[in-house]
Parts: sequence; structure tokens; C-alpha cells
Amino acid sequence: MREALHVIDNELYKLPYSATKEEVNNFKKLADKDIFQCPHCKAKLIVKYGDTKGIYFSHQHSEACEESRKIDQAEKRYRRQIERETSVHNTIQAILHDEISNQAKNNTMIKVDYGFRAKPDLKEFPDIWVKVADREFALSVITNVNSLVDNKLSNTISKRHQYFLEQGIEPIWFVEKKEQAIEREKNSIVLWDAELTIAAKTNQDREWDSLLASLMKDTMFFKYFNYPVSTENIAIDVLSMYYIYSNEDRIVVKVQRFLKDHLVKPYRAFLLGDGYEIPFSDAVLIKNEFLLRNPTLEAQYQNEFIQKFKQLQFDFYEQQRIEKKRQQQEEEKRQKLMQQRLEQEEQRRKILKQISEQKLNSNLETMRVSSYDSLKLLLKKRIGLTQSQQMELWTTFMPVIGYKNSDVVWDLFVKHDCKSFGELRTVLQNFISTRNK
Repeated sequence: MREALHVIDNELYKLPYSATKEEVNNFKKLADKDIFQCPHCKAKLIVKYGDTKGIYFSHQHSEACEESRKIDQAEKRYRRQIERETSVHNTIQAILHDEISNQAKNNTMIKVDYGFRAKPDLKEFPDIWVKVADREFALSVITNVNSLVDNKLSNTISKRHQYFLEQGIEPIWFVEKKEQAIEREKNSIVLWDAELTIAAKTNQDREWDSLLASLMKDTMFFKYFNYPVSTENIAIDVLSMYYIYSNEDRIVVKVQRFLKDHLVKPYRAFLLGDGYEIPFSDAVLIKNEFLLRNPTLEAQYQNEFIQKFKQLQFDFYEQQRIEKKRQQQEEEKRQKLMQQRLEQEEQRRKILKQISEQKLNSNLETMRVSSYDSLKLLLKKRIGLTQSQQMELWTTFMPVIGYKNSDVVWDLFVKHDCKSFGELRTVLQNFISTRNK
């Protein structure tokens, strides 16, 4: 037996795994004076030391009692169970035991022990077993998760979790923080299968469920956070993770809550803020049950999330307003540019028309008419010859000048640069008068 044992003042005593020769001799002297006794059969214990086992307790003549043998066997099974864990696991386990043991000294309702020793008949062991009044808890620490072991580990944890529940023990899991993987730009946490398996559902998570049920009435909720939600009708199911790690020579727990979403790999979940850190001693504080939170920080954490939601909501619609205004300005600019182009096109068309008319007029000045019809067409084009003016020209002047001499009329018109039929009439009258003299 190598762990904590009763001493004469009814306190628990624990030998170190390794010790100097002087320390070993000192423990042996204490044992010779009957300081150490078996917590089960109360027999005297001696201290031994070996290269393989290190320093440990033993019954005299190695004749261990039945209960001690049972616990020894349970410990061997437990050691095999945790072979996959890193050295960090043992450190956290020891601190976890010490923290709760300190509470137990001042609270007779709390009992704590290593899982294999408290429940040696179990097939699966928690790292630490705790009893608070009539409730039993199984505390376990998970380290060394990777892609090679994740699926198998998840199955093992799931079975162990269910087994504890069947034994009437409430499981609580801690996971090494180095396993945490966050996509901040998508406000998501990506989980190992094992992490998803050990995620807890606490009363605090249920409060978050109610909060999200209210906030998610806004159908744009996930767009505000840039989260790639897997379905339009995501179930509101907030879960907790308790990441544990060393921070400035102390053990810290990161309380992280998330909204379960993707149920196929990659297991992506909506991250409820950055979470918060609390000392390990606060995380395992017991008040009828494990708090696993700091009420003040939890309220602050929740309020910060609400404020972030409101800010993102405002930013989203403000950005939409700005974008809409930008689009309107772009449309106004486009319309203005189009109007300018139309005006330019109209101006160009007018200029081309003027040029065309100038060319036409220039041609008209030099062209010869061959018939009265062509004369009428040219005069109509140049001075807007009317029906009555045409009749006057036909009946008054053409009989004198000659119906076949339409070109004479045109030549006179061009020569004198007539601007109206009145000017043409005067020119024709003068021409006739002069020819008759």
C-alpha cells in the first residue's frame, strides 16, 4: 500500500513515491514505534523501499489483509487505466485530492478518496471519488488527446461516463487545456470527439439556454458572430467544458461554454465568449455540490456576451446602412453619369446634324436642279416653302421664266443668298423686270 493511510491521531498519511536514504530510515523508525496502521484491519504497518516500487507501506511478513489486497488489485487496474495519460495527469490528480481534502477537514458532509481506494469493486475508476451528503461524484482528468486516439478514447470515456451514472455516481470531467482549439474569426470552438463526450450540462448552462432562446429570436444572430451554423433550426443546447492547466505556478480552470452544433466531424460548436479563468480551488469548491464556476465572474461573463451581441447587432445594421447609402450614392453617380452621357450623346448628335446640314447646304449651293420638283424640294429644305408660296411661284414666276428653267430660279436664290420666300420674290421680280427692258 503506497498511498494515504491512517495514523494514530486518525489523520490520513501519505508516503512520497521516492525518498532519500535518510528519509526512508526516518519513516522506518516511525513505523517501528507503531505510528502507522492499516486503515482496514488496524494492523501495524512497516515501511519498505525498493528500486521498482520506491517507498511504500506493507503489512508485517507481507501478510496483507483482504481489504488491502482488494485495494492493491484495484490500484493495479487503475494504473493500467491511466497508462495513456501524461505526467500532468498525476500532478492535477494530486492537487485535486488535496484541495477537496482541505474542504473535508472543515465539512463533515464531505468525504474524498482516490477512486480505486474508495470503490475497489468498480470495473472503471474515477481519479477522485467525492461524497457530499448523499451524493457521490466521480472526478476525472483527461490528457493526451490526439487524432490517433480520439475515436477510441471517446468510446472509452462514453462507456465510463455511462458506467459511473449506472453506479449512482455523478461524473465531472476536466481536460488538459492544450487540447482547446478555437476559430476566433468564426467564433467557434472545434472539439475532439472525446471533448464532446465529456462536455457537461449544468444548471448554469440551462440559464444560458434561456438567454440564447431570447437572443436567437433575431434570425441574424449567427451572422453577427460570423459563425457557420450547420442548420437553420439549431437546437439550443449549451454545454460546459472545464479546461485545466498551470498558470504562474498555480493550477487554473478555464470555464468554457458553447452551443452544441455540428454532430459530424469536424465537431464545431458556437463559442459563448472567451470564458473565464478561476483558481482550481474555486472550481472544486463544494456547497452541497461542486460549484464549477465563480458566480461573480459568471454574471460578468454573461453580461459581456450580451453586450457583445448588442454591439455586433448594431455594427451589422450600421454597416448595412452605410452599404445601402454607398449603393445609393453609387446609383446616383451612375444615373448622373448616364445622364451626362445622354446629354453628351445628344450634343454629339446635334453637332453631327449641324455638320450634316452644313454639308447639305454646301452641296445645295453647288448642285443644279433639273426639274421643278427638285426646285420645290430644295426651297422647302432651305426656307420652308409653303403650299401657297409654291402656288405663287408656279403661277406667277414660272410662266414668265419658263417651266423648264427651274435651275435659273435656283441659281438666283443661291446667288442672292435668300433667307425667305419674300427675298426670293423680290429677286425674281427684279430679274423679270430687268429681262423685259
